Amino acid sequence: MSFKEQAGNIAIGTMVEGLSPPDPALKTADKAEVSIRNRMQFSDLIFQFPTNQSNTVTTQWGLETQRVSFPAYITAFSDNYTPTWTTTQTFGRADPIPTYSNTTRDISITVLIPCFDEEDSNENLKKLNTLIKNLYPSYELLKSGSKVLNSPPLARIKFANLLVNHANPYKGLLGYIKSFSTNMNIETGVFTSTGLLLPRAIGFTISFSPLHETTIGWNNRGEFYGSQNFPYKPKASFSDTIGGPLGARFGLSDIIDLEKLAGWGGE
Repeated sequence: MSFKEQAGNIAIGTMVEGLSPPDPALKTADKAEVSIRNRMQFSDLIFQFPTNQSNTVTTQWGLETQRVSFPAYITAFSDNYTPTWTTTQTFGRADPIPTYSNTTRDISITVLIPCFDEEDSNENLKKLNTLIKNLYPSYELLKSGSKVLNSPPLARIKFANLLVNHANPYKGLLGYIKSFSTNMNIETGVFTSTGLLLPRAIGFTISFSPLHETTIGWNNRGEFYGSQNFPYKPKASFSDTIGGPLGARFGLSDIIDLEKLAGWGGE
């Protein structure tokens, strides 16, 4: 059995056991990369698109949105929090009176994925296409033939213990992508195949704003709403594992209720 066939079997077996989404690039990537990714599935950068109803699959846990997984070749990661205040200057007072409004969060991630060969580059381009297409909304086709906006292009992103839902660390972080740029790194060369140019390294940068799915803040008893593991999940004890049992259910999400989410306000 060839290495690519073995990698394919690993990916399929993983899917059946429900440990992680099958990634077609596991069949084409370098042997060392496949070995690391199968041992450290929790570290993949996983995207889901919970408002795209046509992009759902049925799993052993119910209905879920499909996922796109990338190896975590992350070259830059920043997470910025901005409390917003409105100040009012009054006569005779040295300092303005500050009024708190809200706290927003913005995440920036840059990824650079090396491609092992032409086939590997082609698979990564397919995944990049899927990600870009999900930056657009979904529409409902009426009997008249008109199209009506059905849902916005929200995304859920999961990355190890650094991008997680604070209430459920097995879920990704819900929000919206504000900007997305690709870098085909043409200067590093390309594979040429039957009229195609396939990059040897594919990069992209995203700017992402999370939405608060539950109340974030303190109560009058000094307790933090949600979880003490906000925003990053540390180890609860030395024996604690990032992924829980066998790394199961990482990046999973249910179909979200847009009206309920809008009622919470988010960030």
